[in-house]
Amino acid sequence: MRYVVITLGRSDRGPFAAAVKRYRERVDRGGGGLELRSLKASRLASAADRRRADSAALLAAASDAGGRVVLLDERGTTFTTAALFRHVAALEQRGESRLTLLLGAADGVEPSARVQVDEVWSLSPLTLPHELALVVLLEQLYRLASMAQGHPYHRS
Repeated sequence: MRYVVITLGRSDRGPFAAAVKRYRERVDRGGGGLELRSLKASRLASAADRRRADSAALLAAASDAGGRVVLLDERGTTFTTAALFRHVAALEQRGESRLTLLLGAADGVEPSARVQVDEVWSLSPLTLPHELALVVLLEQLYRLASMAQGHPYHRS
């Protein structure tokens, strides 16, 4: 499976930058293709205006990226790592070869964006800082790539 991760805001700075870099490299080494795209987050005055602008930017970028589009949102479907692996494997068996994963900014996304994507997944019911959510996502993609290569999952 190839992954395109589209985020709002920069991921190459701050306290989580090293972890983003490490897991990005691990996914690539693990046989999974990963492209990380960062969009500039809106700087409009109100949270509602930022949310609308950022949602539109994410959806437009997803349209350009192609593949099955997954929005990450705390209200989405939750998976264990093993269940996520089975889900992604089933998608591959159905002919899906690319997942475009959307990670919104601090203000979240418009409710209408949730119905314009193929799936909505949750990394956690907790509210996570944007950069930490990206690290969690990349770590899970690394685990999926490792499992796809036949490496045992340590929790089995």
